Amino acid sequence: MLAFDIDDDQLGKIADEYAATPRQVDLSRGRALKRTAGTIRRISSKGLQSELGLRNATALRRRIKEYRVGKGRNALKLWYGANDLPVSAFKGRASKAAGGVKVGETMIHGAFFAKIGGKRRVMVRYGAKRWQIGEASLPVADRMMIYLEDEVFVDLDSIYLKHFLAEIRARTILGVGDG
Repeated sequence: MLAFDIDDDQLGKIADEYAATPRQVDLSRGRALKRTAGTIRRISSKGLQSELGLRNATALRRRIKEYRVGKGRNALKLWYGANDLPVSAFKGRASKAAGGVKVGETMIHGAFFAKIGGKRRVMVRYGAKRWQIGEASLPVADRMMIYLEDEVFVDLDSIYLKHFLAEIRARTILGVGDG
């Protein structure tokens, strides 16, 4: 779990600069948190798509969830599913090689091609019985976590402050939540 702390003094200075009421500050904090989560989701799904070499970001979007937690729901939890992804999610064409199937730079030993639903898929046998087969998958957890820690989460507090500043400015100018 990765936690980040925002300096309350800095938020207080911004609120004082715009003469915001405590209610406007609370509303701005919640909205900025929600917008920050959306920004992090967008940045991470785009970046992970290119980092992992995926065809599209659909498989990743299904694996990123956000939850509001804590008292007053002023905290946010982002969950990333880091299970193995099926070979069909990656770019490139699989080719038959000695002892299995080669997908890009990765060799999957014991894999074979099967036509399922009119699509050619890379399959692997998981047991000794007749129908114990499934689509081959590649591990992505390590590369995902390294990318997220090195590229995405380093800008978390600046993204939050940018959204908070925009929210507090808009609420004070338009008079939203001052009552």
